[in-house]
Amino acid sequence: MLETSLTADFALIRACEADVYGNLVYNKTARNFNPIMATAGSITIAETERLVEAGRIDADRIHTPGIFVHSLVVGEQQKRIEKLTVASPAEIGGAIR
Repeated sequence: MLETSLTADFALIRACEADVYGNLVYNKTARNFNPIMATAGSITIAETERLVEAGRIDADRIHTPGIFVHSLVVGEQQKRIEKLTVASPAEIGGAIR
């Protein structure tokens, strides 16, 4: 029995760092599926937080080579879940002295 591989027309990938050649570095759990999906897509579009010059990323840190990336977009990450809340000492009831 022959199992065919999963393919996609487009792969949308999020990376924490990339160079101008499209070499990608992922952060934490993004390393689980992003490298696999970048190779499975016919066209791979990667969004990165930081774009650096060529040669600035150590070759051992690259998770996806630039040969798989067709388009690169630079964008800041928006953490909509996290909100900074700070209580004043009066609200805590004088527990902080």
